[in-house]
Amino acid sequence: MRHRRTRAGSLALAAVLGLSPLAAVPAASADGRVTEVALPVPDVAPVGLAAGPGGTVWYAANAGGIGRVGADGKVTEFKVGENSQGLAGIPDAMTAASDGAIWFTDVSYSVPRVGRVDPASGAATLFELPTTGDVNFANAQIAGITPGPGGSVWVSGGTAGTIGRVDPSGNVTAYATGLSPYGVTVGPDQAVWFSDSSGLVGRLDPATGEVVPHETPFTNQGYPGMGDIVSGPDGKVWFTQPGVGRIGSIDPATGEVAEYAPPRPDSDPTGIVARDGKLWFTEAAASNIGSLDPATGEIAEYPLPATLSAPTRIINGPGGHLWFTEPGRGLIGHFDPADPPSGSSHPAVPTSTPGVSPTPGARFQNQCAAETLCQTQVTTGGNVKIGTFEQSLPNGAIRITGSLGAPDETGDLVLDPPVIGEQLVSKPVEVPGGLIGQLPLIGPVLGKSPAAMWEVNRLTISQSLAGKVHLYLTDTGLAVRVPLNVQLNNSLLGTTCVIGPITASLPTTFLAGAPNGDPHLGFVPAAVRLEAPIDVPAAKGCGPFGILDGVINQMMGLPSPASQNSMKMTGVLNLGNGINASNTPESVASGPVAAKLKQLLKAGTTQRKAAKAPTPAPKKATYKLKARH
Repeated sequence: MRHRRTRAGSLALAAVLGLSPLAAVPAASADGRVTEVALPVPDVAPVGLAAGPGGTVWYAANAGGIGRVGADGKVTEFKVGENSQGLAGIPDAMTAASDGAIWFTDVSYSVPRVGRVDPASGAATLFELPTTGDVNFANAQIAGITPGPGGSVWVSGGTAGTIGRVDPSGNVTAYATGLSPYGVTVGPDQAVWFSDSSGLVGRLDPATGEVVPHETPFTNQGYPGMGDIVSGPDGKVWFTQPGVGRIGSIDPATGEVAEYAPPRPDSDPTGIVARDGKLWFTEAAASNIGSLDPATGEIAEYPLPATLSAPTRIINGPGGHLWFTEPGRGLIGHFDPADPPSGSSHPAVPTSTPGVSPTPGARFQNQCAAETLCQTQVTTGGNVKIGTFEQSLPNGAIRITGSLGAPDETGDLVLDPPVIGEQLVSKPVEVPGGLIGQLPLIGPVLGKSPAAMWEVNRLTISQSLAGKVHLYLTDTGLAVRVPLNVQLNNSLLGTTCVIGPITASLPTTFLAGAPNGDPHLGFVPAAVRLEAPIDVPAAKGCGPFGILDGVINQMMGLPSPASQNSMKMTGVLNLGNGINASNTPESVASGPVAAKLKQLLKAGTTQRKAAKAPTPAPKKATYKLKARH
């Protein structure tokens, strides 16, 4: 009897906690001349992109693994295995190798690695790059990637100062650069060219290991100093300089550098690709795509359907279209370059330091007042357990958004409601079997009978906040405390049948260790796990004068103590500065919790410093890696 009651209670509790599936992923939707494909959970921050076989496009998401957009627009996502430290990775850049395999980089701090994906199955072979030896990838964030010979790829080692070539068998050749590489490409001279975080452009001769740095007019100016780099249609190497708003080129034969400024200031040009004799680039802070004619220097800008899209990387893809990622809104977009979007280009997000530090922003950041610390959390799965019964939780169920306010009488920081949108968002959940489906013993049978289809039997559960949302510190990190009132919606129960308040105190574990994302994002995405026991109180106000309270409590096994219940969820936390300038915060949060969150935000977006030249280390070293699956 107890087992049946707890089973019913678990179904109710799953709904109580707002853990309902989102609407089905929409088909690709066209806005003017741009088509955008929505990801199942937009918060995962898609950054990298690569064209696959059969009209597919693959993407890498900082907080969500990798995924594939089919020729029909259907999105399929694939998990990436943990690294040798038992931590999740942070997929970032992507490319298609000469043998058709899809490769991606991992920018997590914990273990530098790359992955090779079978596009037919989505299975990834993972290679952890060496962190010891004369030339290595210690403390690197592997961000740049480009095809090399024989199915291999070239990757950039960031703060490790290393460029590496990795082949499908795990053979690695590592080259010391003495710089801090970000983007990487094979130039028209077959040398490896790379962008450096300080604003330099480097040339690596694979035959000798010699590295030649080339200064630009804006070396050591602006942040980020450099973006992507590509071999152009005119025999030159082209690159973006986001921090100072420039598109640049260098002639491999002469070393001559030329630079061009897009019409929109502080637009944050980031990704770049060559197509039909032109260079096409993304403007992350302005949500535009731009084109540059190298013959004339003429630049045109084309607006995306919405601002705060933060377009990042751009590639040539299926259908002859240009494809690009929009991490600010969780979209993959594409359009025909012969028929680009029309209209006035979008202005850039306002920046506190014009000309040297653009501010790409995500949609959630506009929900918070300027100068506040803004966060949004959305669930991606998990389960609720009551007694011996366990209920799986669907993807993308409940979202909490707000900015850090001052501590209240509890001493913990209050999460202030957003200035735009709701603090708690969750749709009503349909309970399978309705009311009769919750009856002890016979409920599972009756819940499948024709009577379960009667409207009077229909049961949905919705929720609202029962008080303030708090953030506080635990021994292991950060936690959130959310009080919920849960309403049982049924014509027999009336409008006042409520379970609550349920107070869920949920410690937050960052699955990738120290949270960080691509340095060109204006926010920090992080995959998280939340887990804690929960008390479930009795229902009240059910039926006229509460006459059905006892029936509901017996059916759902309520109240139920925390010792018999648990809530285990995975989710995505996004943290960034509020950018809604039309609202002024009344207070600025302070104290250890605020300091911790600000530290995380700073760590995830801090400019990379150039590595010192390794001396007397050799210029090149080779390794054989063990594949992980």
